[in-house]
Amino acid sequence: MKKYVALFVSIMLLPALIISSQAQKKTMTWTTKSDKALKAAQAGTEYMMNIEFAQAYEKFNEALAADPNFTIPLVFMANLTNGEVRKSFAERAVKSAVGKTEGEKLFASTVAVGNTRDGNREIYEKLYKMFPDGSMLGTYYVFTIENRDEAFAAAQDYIKKFPDKPWMNNTIAYYYMLDKKDMQTAKEYFEKYIKMYPNGCNPYDSMGEYYFNNGDMDNAEKYYNMALEKYPFNISSIEKLKEIKEKKTKKE
Repeated sequence: MKKYVALFVSIMLLPALIISSQAQKKTMTWTTKSDKALKAAQAGTEYMMNIEFAQAYEKFNEALAADPNFTIPLVFMANLTNGEVRKSFAERAVKSAVGKTEGEKLFASTVAVGNTRDGNREIYEKLYKMFPDGSMLGTYYVFTIENRDEAFAAAQDYIKKFPDKPWMNNTIAYYYMLDKKDMQTAKEYFEKYIKMYPNGCNPYDSMGEYYFNNGDMDNAEKYYNMALEKYPFNISSIEKLKEIKEKKTKKE
């Protein structure tokens, strides 16, 4: 699966739980009245950043069941859906942000009717400057940089700043594999991704694609099957295994 893209404080009285890691850190506020919703949204965001969209969808649905007015998962659900469903989530996201923080309003505006790719690039850059300690916003900032060399440099900076976040190793691995054609370094980053996120399906799917692109169908098949052991409904791995089977059948 190709992954470049495209997806994350205080209160005077009681009513809302807010995530803001540490007071001294500059991170975007996530306002919700439900601890259950907060935990589900955090888990969904981790899946989203690792390009595990099906799992992310499930967690964001869980978050919204607990708090239907939770801006962050509403924005993500708009990005995970299409057509009228997407429109509905987008409208809810924008409406939910009214009266909340500037960061949440800006984040919701990325799915507003009439938004453009260029406009969103500017929004994510502004959000990252406002909240430089937010790993999710940092990820979107990297993903929306149009110039490939600048994006590669930003991805490397991201890893230094957020060394405990596994997914950017995957992004850098793809840069090395597809842009720089440096297969050895790409493999090292894919291996690091697996080591840091051993229970996810995406690291194995990515390593499967590494071997697939290098013509090693046996190892590609091995890693795609490993991805399915972690998540049996991973569409990317299922489709690639079908493609490998077809290639092997033609050879026979």
